[in-house]
Amino acid sequence: MSRELLLEGAKGFGLELSERMLEQLTLFQVELKRWNRAFNLTALKNDEQIVIKHFIDSFSVVPLLGQEELVLDVGSGAGLPGIVAAILRGDLAITSLDAVDKKVRFQRHICRLLGLERVTAVHERVETHLEQNSGRYHVVTSRAFRDPLRFVQVAHQLIRPGGRLIAMVAGDGREYSAVVSVIEEQFALRHRATRHYRLPRGMGERSLVVFEQT
Repeated sequence: MSRELLLEGAKGFGLELSERMLEQLTLFQVELKRWNRAFNLTALKNDEQIVIKHFIDSFSVVPLLGQEELVLDVGSGAGLPGIVAAILRGDLAITSLDAVDKKVRFQRHICRLLGLERVTAVHERVETHLEQNSGRYHVVTSRAFRDPLRFVQVAHQLIRPGGRLIAMVAGDGREYSAVVSVIEEQFALRHRATRHYRLPRGMGERSLVVFEQT
C-alpha cells in the first residue's frame, strides 16, 4: 500500500520516484514507527497517515527548490520536509534544525542509514542558529510555525538576497493572506505565490506560501 500511495502522491506534484527513493522512504517509514514507540516523535501511528501526512505533504515543497540550493528546514521534527526532500533531490544541501534532542538524534540515525551525506541535522533553536548563519540560505522552509509573523520575522534574516521563504501550512493559508501587506512592508519581502493542494484519501487541504527577498 505504501509504495502505491507514494507513487500516487509524487505524481500529483509532477515527481517521479526511483526504486532507490522508494526503498529509502520505506525504510524511513519503518524506522520512524520503531523509534516512535519509544520516543514519541510524531502523533501519527499508522502507515497510511505517515505516508500521506508526512511524506506526501513533504513532496509538495520539492518542485519549488532550485538546483544545488542551500536549504534550511526550521522545526523539522522527525526530518520533515527536509529529509524527504533530500531523498528526492541529492543535489541539495539541507540543514535540518530542531530544538528537541531526541528528534535530531533520530534524524542523524536516518541520514546514516540512508546515506544522506548532504543533510546536516542540528540540535539548536532557530534564534541561536541565526547568530552564525545570517543571510546564508537560498531557501528557508517550515511546517512548524502557526504564527506567520513569527516565522517571517526570524526566517527572513537567514536568507540571502533573492532567497525564498516557504511556509507549509494547513488549510488555505488565510492566516498569511491576512498579513501579506504587513510582511511585504516590514521585511522587504515580496509575496510570490500561495499554492493550494489536497492530500490523498481526503486527509486535508494544505498550502505553500512563498515569499522572496527583494
